[in-house]
Amino acid sequence: MTPLRLLFVKESQNWPRASGHDVHGYHLMKALAARGHSVSLATFTPPTPEALAGLTLRGVFALENGAGGRLPLSSWQRRFADYYGVKDEWGAALSGVLRADPFDAVVLVARHLLPVLAGLPGARPPVRVWYVADDPAWHHLTRFHPLKPRTWPELRNAAINALYERAYRACYDRVWVVSPPDRTATRLFTGCREVDLIPNGVDADHYTPGEEADIPTSCVFWGRLDFAPNVDALEWFIGRVWPEVVRRVPGARFTVFGFSPNERVKELAKAPGVELQPDLPDLRAEVRRRQTVVLPFVSGGGIKNKLLEAAAMGMPVVCTRWALTGTKGRLPARVCGAPAEWADTLAGLWGDPTGRRELGAAARLWVTTHHTWDAAARTAEAGIRKTLDRGTGTR
Repeated sequence: MTPLRLLFVKESQNWPRASGHDVHGYHLMKALAARGHSVSLATFTPPTPEALAGLTLRGVFALENGAGGRLPLSSWQRRFADYYGVKDEWGAALSGVLRADPFDAVVLVARHLLPVLAGLPGARPPVRVWYVADDPAWHHLTRFHPLKPRTWPELRNAAINALYERAYRACYDRVWVVSPPDRTATRLFTGCREVDLIPNGVDADHYTPGEEADIPTSCVFWGRLDFAPNVDALEWFIGRVWPEVVRRVPGARFTVFGFSPNERVKELAKAPGVELQPDLPDLRAEVRRRQTVVLPFVSGGGIKNKLLEAAAMGMPVVCTRWALTGTKGRLPARVCGAPAEWADTLAGLWGDPTGRRELGAAARLWVTTHHTWDAAARTAEAGIRKTLDRGTGTR
């Protein structure tokens, strides 16, 4: 089968890969290249060598401000482009790359850069894919609670994002999301029927079990610490669950790793037995020193990359049911609800080294069976070929 010529477009490809977009964009590019496709990357901020390490790319393009007229946007679209700070020159720069080097598909890995897909050159433009992963409007709706006034602005944020998705409907042919709820929401808000479900995978050669000596009665959480669902999870766990855990096990220790902790996270980390370690580039060894991984999510969409990473490292996972959203198969994790159940489960695992090892081994088997980037790449290429076979255009 003829290899596809693919251009991934991002504002930046960062190292360390602290955001979901950096994680899934990197690994899907790598998996598609491994399947023989010709993959290139275009960014508005030049990537560092560390950010591209391990990738086989045909080309890397710097989308500097291009010469040309204004993007062909409606007044409605223009308002959103101005709202998100998208420049007309960015669209001209992308069009310049496509005039010089034809591609079968352009994959936009971003929430806010849809305007750059407007007015792509040529009578037969490439398939335009929006790799949104987590639907923006659904993300905000998960944080809305009618009885909590501080969450009411999330309804406005959800409405803005839903209108944005609809306003740019003519600018993309397919959408890639990672979970069934995100697919349902994307179809509802955009009207697009060509929404491919591409669950995240994990690099099981990078995230592996280790031999580190563990810290007694310890648990760990990690992620972007200015990302609202992560902050919600920590707020609920430290505020509601952790006091009960410490009452049951006075020496219990909870470590939080991550990038860009906001002031709320810093305040939460002052609780007894809680430690915050920000901006650690490689946290694998430190995670494996803890006896359990806790994923107390209460909001957010998509698949939790940290869940897949924890499973690949053979870590026993204790989580809410929300943390399992979008996953395939049945993860061998301990799913908890009430604070007392969390305390009982953690205390039980801390006192059962054999149980921890068995739970971790089962988790690794699960993730290497159900969540591979090769499977994600196969689904992605099938969707692109489907649109190519019948001709591009808004679907």
